[in-house]
Order: sequence, then structure tokens, then C-alpha cells
Amino acid sequence: MSRITTEDDARAAIAAERERLRERFGTFEATEACVENDPAFYEHGLDLVHETGMLADAGALVRDSRDRVLLVRHPDAPELWGTPGGGYEAADDSLAATAVREVREETGVRCALTDVLAVRIKTIEHSEEPRSYPMLTAEFAAHSSDEDSGARSEQPASATDDEEILEAQWFAEPPAALHDRTQDLIG
Repeated sequence: MSRITTEDDARAAIAAERERLRERFGTFEATEACVENDPAFYEHGLDLVHETGMLADAGALVRDSRDRVLLVRHPDAPELWGTPGGGYEAADDSLAATAVREVREETGVRCALTDVLAVRIKTIEHSEEPRSYPMLTAEFAAHSSDEDSGARSEQPASATDDEEILEAQWFAEPPAALHDRTQDLIG
């Protein structure tokens, strides 16, 4: 994604990334949602978009050769398990690259993406003005590509300096305490 300076640039960047996903993975459904933000929070979010280009985030539902799923717990909801993932960074060239990087940073596991599981476009609306910008979230299906380097263990090596992750673990049967989004992905 290129430098974002206006809301129209944001929409163009999201459209381009959706097309890149279609080219690589084929067709997929995208859900849409709107969120209204107060002026200060809207401007804060838009400043982040302008400064970092962060219009998107991505994660992956990673399975290993034993069909276990890799899940993580975050400090903001320590009782719930979810997929590893995070925000797009300028060094990444796509949401697919973001998902692979985030899985590696949060869990120490290398993965290969196989499909798009879910795409959501969230429109952030200004509560007092007719302004908005989109955010794109993609969740991928993936398989562990480093079966011989620790992925077979029950607990992968979480990045020790990653304060965003409390724990990463492989599950043969997913725990009951899942984020709603993760529950939807696992089915």
C-alpha cells in the first residue's frame, strides 16, 4: 500500500489490496460494517492512517500436520483465544505478507497461506461530518511450514519481547473461550 494522504487514497488502497487478494486466492466474500467515531477518535485514527499507512490488518488460522490449530491470548482479552495477527506495516507489501509476519512474530511459527477465510471492510465514519475512511481485515487459512523446528510441541515459542501476546498454543480441540471471530473461522 502506498502513502495515504486522503480518505479517497484510503479507498483506492483498499480496492487495490482486495484485487491483489483476488488475483492470488480467487474469489471470496467480503462483509461490510460501519462504525461511527467521535471527532477526536476519528482524527486520531486518520492520523495513524496518514502516518503509517495502516489501513488494514491480517491474521491466519494456522493448522499443523496433525490438524491442530494455533491460537494466541492477548492482554486486552486474556481469557479468550484467537488467531495470531496484527496491523499492516509499511515494510509489508500485502495483507498476505502481514499475516505471515504476524504469525511468526507472535508465535515463532512459519506458515504458508492457502486461502482467504474472511474479509471485512469496516467504514469508519465521522460522527459530526460526512467523512469516512475504510479499514480492511483479512483472515487466511494457513498450514505450518516448519514442522521440524518446534511446531510439533504443544507450546510454540512466542516472541519473548512481544508484549501483545500472553501465550501461544496448539490445540487438537479448540478451547471453549474463543473470540467470536475465531469461533466463526473454526466453524
